Amino acid sequence: MFDGDTDFRYDGRPISDILAEQAPEPPKIGPHNDFTVYVMGPYTAFNAEKAYDDADRLRTPFQEDPLFDPEEHVDEEGNSSMEEALRDFCRELRYEHNCRAFIATDIDIPTHQQAEKHNKERDANDPEMTGMDPLAQSVAFAAHSDAVIFLFTRGGLTTGVGAETGGILGEFHLRRGNPATTHKPGQRIAIYRDKNFGSATIDELPKGYDVQYDTFGSKKDLHQTVRRWFDNLNRETRDTDLPVFIPGETYSSEIDT
Repeated sequence: MFDGDTDFRYDGRPISDILAEQAPEPPKIGPHNDFTVYVMGPYTAFNAEKAYDDADRLRTPFQEDPLFDPEEHVDEEGNSSMEEALRDFCRELRYEHNCRAFIATDIDIPTHQQAEKHNKERDANDPEMTGMDPLAQSVAFAAHSDAVIFLFTRGGLTTGVGAETGGILGEFHLRRGNPATTHKPGQRIAIYRDKNFGSATIDELPKGYDVQYDTFGSKKDLHQTVRRWFDNLNRETRDTDLPVFIPGETYSSEIDT
């Protein structure tokens, strides 16, 4: 984790301190316990029953997906939670790869809407909250994490993660040929796409941006791909002292809290 000085703060506290306290730890003690991995993906699975009146005729309202399991990630009201599928994937990363993998909602920082709701409903003894917008949170988490994973799968609604992908790649000047200082080495950012997910924009991101990119057909396949990437990252760090984040002179992001 990058714990140097940056302007990434929430409520006056450095984001690095918050991540050090709140990012879930792996269950086993090992040499890479502090290797921090920020995972982004869709938080909602597509549910045909929410979109079509006659969806009850279908065998299942959900699309087949390598991460989302209707038996595990749907509540009693039929609400699908891709967020829980991502959280399960992070638990597996922590267990299998001995890292501090997390999603944004694992970190206790409210959005502006959540903070406003809390402040309206709070008791007189409760302190007011300040909010931080989701993209600003993601930029800050990505800056301080050793590795960043974007996941795109067939069964998820990917509008949010798509916006965050573009925002983060632009924020860190990763477009090929960009003369600005690279603030997040592209070796530390990976985009993994389910083989059944179709998007020309996502497919061609590696053409325009200097990041890692691969496809996967199953969760097991994804874990194997991530393992190879982590091994290469560790090797590069030993051989070249690959930085986690470079707060260069061109960096002047102001985060609205």
